[in-house]
Amino acid sequence: MKKYLFRDILLITIGAFLIAFGIHYFYRANSLGSSGITGICLILFYLFKFDIGTTYALLNIPLIIIGYKLIGGKFILKTFYGTVMTSVAFEILSRVPTAPLQDKLMACIFGGILVGLGLGSMFAAGGSSGGTDILVKILNKYFEIPVGKAFFIMDFTVLSISGFLFGKEIFMYTLVGVFSCTKVIDMIQDGFDSSKAITIISDKSLIIKDIIMKEAKRGTTIIKAQGGFEGKEKNMLSCIVNRYEVTAIKRIIRSVDEDAFVYITDVAEVLGKGFKDLKIK
Repeated sequence: MKKYLFRDILLITIGAFLIAFGIHYFYRANSLGSSGITGICLILFYLFKFDIGTTYALLNIPLIIIGYKLIGGKFILKTFYGTVMTSVAFEILSRVPTAPLQDKLMACIFGGILVGLGLGSMFAAGGSSGGTDILVKILNKYFEIPVGKAFFIMDFTVLSISGFLFGKEIFMYTLVGVFSCTKVIDMIQDGFDSSKAITIISDKSLIIKDIIMKEAKRGTTIIKAQGGFEGKEKNMLSCIVNRYEVTAIKRIIRSVDEDAFVYITDVAEVLGKGFKDLKIK
C-alpha cells in the first residue's frame, strides 16, 4: 500500500548501507570472501582490482532486466532500487579508509551480522539487493527448484571458487560469515518474540483449561481428537505462551493430571490478541 512506500524505501536504503559497510569494513578489509553476486565482486576485486560498486551494478543489471520480464511486480522494482542504492553505498564507503582486524573470525562474524541485517531489512520491505535473489525466484517459479536448494547451489559454487583461488581458510571463514548472515535474516523474518505452542491431551482437559485461563490469563483452543490406540474421544488443548510462562503452564498441568500427554514446540512469531499487534503502525 502507498502509505508504506516511504517505510519500504527507508528500510531498503538503510539495508543497502548496512550491506556495503559489512562488506567494505569487515570482508574486503580482511581479504575475506562472500556468497552470491557480492562474492563474485570480491573475487574480481582481489584478482583485478575491479571497483566493487561498479561491478555490482553491471552484474545485476541483466539479472534485473530478466527478472522484470519473467517475474515483474513490485519485487523487481524494489530490487532495482535496492541494487542501485547498494552500488551507491559501495561507492561512498569505498572512500572510507579501513584496516584489517587481528581476528579474522570476528571479522567474518560481524560482517555476516551486518550483511544479514541489511538483507533482512530489504526482505522486510518486499525487495532485495538483487543478485542471486532474482535467480532463485526465477528457478523456483519456472523450474520448481526449491528456494533453499537453489541458494545452496549458488552460494556453494561461489564459495568453492573463492576457496580454490585463495585457499581453504578463506572458504571456511566465508562459510562462517554466510552462516551468521543467514541466522540474522531468519531472526528478522521470523521475529524476535519467539513463543511456545503447548499441546495438552488429557481426560481432565476442561479443568486444565479453566485453570490456565484463570491463573495464567492465557486462552486455549479446544480440538476434538480421537486416540489412535484406544479409540477414545478426547479434548486436545492448544495454548500459545511466551517462553517465560512454560514452567507455570507445566505446573498447572501436573497439579491436575500427572498422566496427561504434553508436547511443546517452538513458534517463531505470534500475531494477534495477547501478543504482537497484527496491525502495522
